[in-house]
Amino acid sequence: MSGTQKYFFGVLSGYTVTFVTTLVGLWLTPFTLRFLTREEYAIFALASDMLMWLSLLDIGISSGLNVQAAQLTGRPDDEKLNRLASTAFFTQNIVSFVMLLVGGVVAFLFPFFFEINPELVQQSIWVALLLVIGVVVNMFMQIFSSLLVANQQMHVDNLIKLLLLVIRTGLTVVFLLMGWKVISLALANLASTIITSLLSAIRVRKMLPNLRIHRKWFTWDLLKDTGTLGIWFSLGGLAGIVITSLDRIVTAKVISVELVTMLTLTGRLYVLFGGMIQQLTNNARPMLGKLFGSGKFEEAYTRYHQIFVLSTGISVIIASGLLSFNGVFIQWWVGPANYGGLWLDAALALNVIIHAWVLPNRAILSANLVVRPQTLSRLLEGFLNITIAVLLARWIGVIGIVFSTAIAGVLTSNWYLPYLTSKMFGRPYRLFLKTDGFRLAAFTAFMFLLTISIRLYFGDGLNMIVHILLSAAVGIISALIFWFAVLDADLRGELTAQFQKVGQFFEQLGWTPR
Repeated sequence: MSGTQKYFFGVLSGYTVTFVTTLVGLWLTPFTLRFLTREEYAIFALASDMLMWLSLLDIGISSGLNVQAAQLTGRPDDEKLNRLASTAFFTQNIVSFVMLLVGGVVAFLFPFFFEINPELVQQSIWVALLLVIGVVVNMFMQIFSSLLVANQQMHVDNLIKLLLLVIRTGLTVVFLLMGWKVISLALANLASTIITSLLSAIRVRKMLPNLRIHRKWFTWDLLKDTGTLGIWFSLGGLAGIVITSLDRIVTAKVISVELVTMLTLTGRLYVLFGGMIQQLTNNARPMLGKLFGSGKFEEAYTRYHQIFVLSTGISVIIASGLLSFNGVFIQWWVGPANYGGLWLDAALALNVIIHAWVLPNRAILSANLVVRPQTLSRLLEGFLNITIAVLLARWIGVIGIVFSTAIAGVLTSNWYLPYLTSKMFGRPYRLFLKTDGFRLAAFTAFMFLLTISIRLYFGDGLNMIVHILLSAAVGIISALIFWFAVLDADLRGELTAQFQKVGQFFEQLGWTPR
């Protein structure tokens, strides 16, 4: 397959994972809530969020390896790849050990950071410990997943994720039925992580037969170069955690632990479908890195433009459809007590669009190793996010906490990262605003106001079938506006041609319907 075909298959397989994850989640969440209280469910969500911070101890080694290995695919060098992989692997061995020590301390302190029921303290410690071990195992084997992605084997990585989902779901059900309560979720997560990490390692060994990981290939100079770059990636990861995952922690500390469950469940579909948008940019990173490694800067800019318009436009379509449907769905799915209302819905939908706006810029800048300025912008965004969240939480509650993400993004990264991209390619910023920025902003504002108006007019009391039809109508309207009013003729032609090529590829495999 060509690089473009690998990209499309990576996206399609990623969408498959998202679709299956959505279906499993629709069934598994209410099933799990039959065995857990709202506070027990919140404990698992909070522990997962807290332990995401452990990944920062990686100092960005995995991200640095990913980008540098992707550029090497444009100018293959087995010796340099061996040095990169060996240096990253043995560094991560040390990092994993430190993670285990730090994570153990965090696990024992976890129940005392939040106001957790004394009867649940012991369970919460075990949950946190099991999640720590899972994070450590993932970090120890992360090099193999990074090499799969760098070589545009995202479809393989996605198949492994699908297997992880199947294993985790099956084990969760078994452990819950055995009466292991919230520990079931953490134990199932650990077991699936171990199995899928081993599969990634096996796949890489077959894909890269010349890969050698040995102490003799470890070099301090390379660690210094990769680590310097990686520190900025790590700081960017810190900012990302603050921006995307701190809502639940602030909610638990400022308002209540139980309200975390309502926030988590109301936002479940936005998280799942937001992953579909990320597929467009995450799958493009190795392709963009390869183009920069080959010196094809003009083609890299063209791909960036296409991905930016597509990912942002699709985010508007998805967010509009979810906003029109999420209210009645959540109440039907897990009950009215777990739904946060229209304006929380609106804040979550807006955050999906705000997040999608910066993803292509982060991908293109990182692919060309422009990390420091975008990380500084993201750190400022994270600081504003948590500051505004705490202030608004005391004024309008959890809705203010979620809206703070959109406010901080608009004030910082949403305008600055496109500016950095324009500067990197030597193009005037006003050209970006004229060709892409204004059209997408107008499209977002129109669909947002239209969907809010529909929700206010019809409410959430109609028949489920009627709500599905309304959501479908909103999706069709937004898709038609996007295709004919937002996309330019060149991009429409490019999309049509690429889908024809994908169809021809399936025909060559004999997968055409009879």
